[in-house]
Amino acid sequence: MRLTGKWNHKGQSLIEYAMVAAIVSAAIIAMSTYVYRSVQSTQQMIQEEFSSH
Repeated sequence: MRLTGKWNHKGQSLIEYAMVAAIVSAAIIAMSTYVYRSVQSTQQMIQEEFSSH
């Protein structure tokens, strides 16, 4: 009976780590969109600055 309890605890820990990894991954993916837009905007500003001279 005690081994079953330990196995469940290990399984629960594994699921918790997987959930944390999934949340971190989702946050990185969501942020990458905003970072991409920011980089694109900065490149456009630089391009406009060079083309105006």
